[in-house]
Amino acid sequence: MRKISLIAALTAFALPAAADDVALLIGVERYQELRRAPGAEDVLDSAQDLRRAGYDVTTLSNGTSANMTRTLNRFAQGATEADRLIVGLSGRFVTDGARSWLLATDSQSPTYFGLSDAVSVDSVLQVLAQTPGQAILILGYDLNSDAQFGDYLREGVGELNIPQGVTVLYAEPNSTDGVVMEAITVPGADVMAFARDARWLNIAGFAPRALVMQPNDEDAETPPSGHPTLQFWIAAQELNTADAYRDFALNYPRSPYAQEARTRLDEIENDPQRLAEIAEVDLGLTRNARREIQRDLTLLDYSTRGVDGIFGPGSRRAIRNWQQSNGFAQTSFLTAEQINRIDAQASRRAAEIAEAEERVRAQAEQLDRAYWEETGARGDAAGYSAYLNTYPDGIFAEEAREALDEDADETESDGGAESNQAAADAEAALRINPVMARLIESRLAQMGFNPGQVDGRFDSETRGAISRYQTRGGLPATGYLNERTLARLLADTFGR
Repeated sequence: MRKISLIAALTAFALPAAADDVALLIGVERYQELRRAPGAEDVLDSAQDLRRAGYDVTTLSNGTSANMTRTLNRFAQGATEADRLIVGLSGRFVTDGARSWLLATDSQSPTYFGLSDAVSVDSVLQVLAQTPGQAILILGYDLNSDAQFGDYLREGVGELNIPQGVTVLYAEPNSTDGVVMEAITVPGADVMAFARDARWLNIAGFAPRALVMQPNDEDAETPPSGHPTLQFWIAAQELNTADAYRDFALNYPRSPYAQEARTRLDEIENDPQRLAEIAEVDLGLTRNARREIQRDLTLLDYSTRGVDGIFGPGSRRAIRNWQQSNGFAQTSFLTAEQINRIDAQASRRAAEIAEAEERVRAQAEQLDRAYWEETGARGDAAGYSAYLNTYPDGIFAEEAREALDEDADETESDGGAESNQAAADAEAALRINPVMARLIESRLAQMGFNPGQVDGRFDSETRGAISRYQTRGGLPATGYLNERTLARLLADTFGR
């Protein structure tokens, strides 16, 4: 079966027509309904460099969903005969954690079941899988945005299911053209070395020790002509996968290219990035365990851009930054030791935060008690009112309200029928309609005076609330409204 795969690859390689290298660049900076994606069109600046490097390049700037669909369909058709594939997508992306989409310029606010016209990043990856080892996807998006779209979508790119042999590079939108012009299209340039040296660029998927997309003409391999394994060796290089090199070394152990095949197989299988990924997978982290790690990293000020149990680009970036700060290799994949250390650091940080909060609480309580000593503790209405104005939810707030209620009740019981009638007449002269009455009751309730049901009718509970309000404000506590009380109450209502 292994030999058959090589023969099939050889057959494709031996076709007389030379395949084109294909590149697609889409940048969406301006949106009709959504906010801009500054710098997203910069990805198009590398088009000329790609053409000079021999790529058939298609570009689309600020495309509508219909334009994007047509462009992607043409790209997918052309990609079937390509030797090398480059795709650059830059703009605003949304993700549900497991799948990701690029939004078109005419996209409305995205909904979970309304993304049929957006560009599926997963579909693009499947097209790129046709040229393993010679396929790069470049994503440009705001790495720090945490915007939510409903309960199921957030801005950004989630965890990608990257096919074997596909390299994904992602960065801020205004940085996407740099890797193309300075590495991918430069003869002999190592894309992996460039990406690892560039702090602004992140790597996912196929990350061999070295990846040259544009070989030097003088460095092109010219193996001895006529050797019976030559064509199979060329086919293995075209596939550029661990399986291809392993198949070649097993099937042709005496070939002059067998040692090179074993060397390349060793490079792929022992790539530190790949080994780190395998080690993390072997940990068998559950989704809840990943959520806990994300919470810990966030507590330590390494933003994962969400706590959803999915290690997408945001989480990988946070892990890589933590690894850098703590002296570990920056693989973006975790070991058991690192998880334990993150947990210990987060526990300590949580204790420090709790201690700081307790100090703040104790200081606030001390100030509260000191203010009470200077106001309410003196036992008069003015002191109670002063305390409640400063500490409406303070330690002694309930005691102050009860004292004011008692003062109001005593004032009501001391007043004669004549004074009550005069107060009632003064209120009647105000001609308070039901709408205004409900507003007054509502405001009294908001201020904590308990007027009873807010129904536009002044009953005994309402009278008690008015009386308590008057007492606190230093007004005659009649339980009825007059011009002065009403003006004060309305000023408190609309002045806030």
